[in-house]
Amino acid sequence: MRFLFLLVLLAGAALGIAYPWAASNVAGYEIGTWRIYDREEGFTPAEATLAAPEAPVAIAVDIRTDGALTRAEGRPLLTLEISGDGEPVQSLTLDFADAEARTINPQSGETGYRIVADRLAIIDHNRYRFEFEPGEAMTDRLISADLTLNAGAFDLDPRAIPAGFILMAVGLIGFVASFFRRRRSNPNSQHPPPRWGRGGKS
Repeated sequence: MRFLFLLVLLAGAALGIAYPWAASNVAGYEIGTWRIYDREEGFTPAEATLAAPEAPVAIAVDIRTDGALTRAEGRPLLTLEISGDGEPVQSLTLDFADAEARTINPQSGETGYRIVADRLAIIDHNRYRFEFEPGEAMTDRLISADLTLNAGAFDLDPRAIPAGFILMAVGLIGFVASFFRRRRSNPNSQHPPPRWGRGGKS
């Protein structure tokens, strides 16, 4: 039983600690990066050949502006239409409400943002096309935008953490309790009681 509780404890740690850490830090490998916008060419669609084992595919857009953008809730910066082998797959709106700004050039005020979009959970086409258009919050301060696709990323199941901690608690309590459990006495290990009478002690 002690070994069983130890396995439950380890399973809970893997589910409640290791799995959330991996979901937050493991982004898979990079499939590629495409320039989807610059001031001279405007918007350019990106095309990529994807395979089923690469799913889920994480979508991120890195933009550069010539000054900090004004954050506006509910107003998308970009819109994205995804198609696979000519068939519509997904429509997304991208904003920078949760994106962290970083200063690229203090003299010019050039600022960068990384926008993380929803992931392609299933890859069931061969050739994918990503078409971007300006959103409601589009400004003329946008300098460039690059699309990056990462394979092998995965999402965190919100049920994993509480389930993991429950397993950890059960495993820990059972493991500790196994050390304090009283062993049942074995009647064969005790000396027989002394006999009274003939052959016994008087």
